[in-house]
Amino acid sequence: MKNRNTIKVIYRDRFFLAAHKPSGIPTYETSKRAESSQQVIGCKEALEEQLNQRLFPVHRIDSDTEGLVLFALTPQAASGLIRCFKEHQIKKTYVAWCVGETPASGSIKHPLRKNKSKETEPARTDFIRIKTKHIQGKAFSQVRAFPFTGRFHQIRRHFSDAGHSLVGDPLYGDSKSWEPFFSQNEPPRLLLFAESVEFQHPFTRKPMVIKAKI
Repeated sequence: MKNRNTIKVIYRDRFFLAAHKPSGIPTYETSKRAESSQQVIGCKEALEEQLNQRLFPVHRIDSDTEGLVLFALTPQAASGLIRCFKEHQIKKTYVAWCVGETPASGSIKHPLRKNKSKETEPARTDFIRIKTKHIQGKAFSQVRAFPFTGRFHQIRRHFSDAGHSLVGDPLYGDSKSWEPFFSQNEPPRLLLFAESVEFQHPFTRKPMVIKAKI
């Protein structure tokens, strides 16, 4: 791939592949950004160039989120995986750093507003705390989060609503609260990582557990 870093493929069979999407790029190409009037290359398009093969998106993660994302290799495989996502047959796991000391475990069930709408939708994110550390007198918690629904920015909004916004989140957090987490030479970034997916393969019926390394 010219002028781009190689994207790591974690798993591949004849139906789909799993890739490790870097932070800072969308899952697939977005429309023109207002400030740049240029197309933004996505993970899908970069992989297509890298592998010389057409891919079909079945879900996406935020541009600022790093980690595991799935792409189908055929339209039929895409339909099967999309159905799995819509029917909540795929268990997704994320790892994040939050501001403050969270409970050891919990379930956040705040309904979330639809994008640009006053209407709300049910939403649920379960979590367990992995560890806590203190920096300059401030506590930060690393959590493993399990979203049972797939609402827009669900994990980011839920933890912000619970008083534990994600470290590096410019939309739902306060930079003053997580500023000590980053060194002077380290630019702040959203610390949210798509770690794994678990599901029954829609074609082979084999139980699948695919995991990306943080």
